[in-house]
Amino acid sequence: MSTSHMAGAPRQVAILATIGGLHIGAFVLAVAGLGPRLDWLQPAPPPFIYVLPKPLLSVPAAPRQPGPPDYTLPRLPLPEVPIPDFEQERGLQVDANAATDPASGSGPAVAVADVRAPSVRDRDSRLAALVDACYPAASRRLSEEGRIVVRVEVDAAGRASAWNVAGGSGFARLDAAAACVIRRLEFNPGRHDGVAVAASVMLPIVFRLH
Repeated sequence: MSTSHMAGAPRQVAILATIGGLHIGAFVLAVAGLGPRLDWLQPAPPPFIYVLPKPLLSVPAAPRQPGPPDYTLPRLPLPEVPIPDFEQERGLQVDANAATDPASGSGPAVAVADVRAPSVRDRDSRLAALVDACYPAASRRLSEEGRIVVRVEVDAAGRASAWNVAGGSGFARLDAAAACVIRRLEFNPGRHDGVAVAASVMLPIVFRLH
């Protein structure tokens, strides 16, 4: 049994020596550059594709429009206009009596009509009391003051039939309160030759804080 073991030992040594020799030989070939090249196994680079730029299209320029021709209007001579001489007219004397005094016995006398506009029948104290009673409370708190001019249509019986604001105060509340005053006023109707007629009158109403 020992004899077989001793016979296999040289065989193992020979195998190991062969393997070591192969490794040494491969190393020597690699160092010397005689070994097989493996760079052909690397992947080839992708192909390079070059895209040509698109040519720029030239836009034709619009034709230039001809401008208006230079034309100068001819200058015509100014017509001669005679200028009147006012100095001669100033020298004429006018008889003042003949221009101002009517000729006696030249025609019948013209009668002048008796026309009277409507008027407020109430006294100033009553008008002031009406304005104070119609003064809006909000306008008092905000210290709003102003003067309103109202055109009032007065019928033949002395009643205010219609009215409208001809001049406002600048405050809508005060302008609206003027109607409150007009409804409570009494008017004397307008008269034409002593006969009561319908007419209009301009009435100022003043709202003022005391």
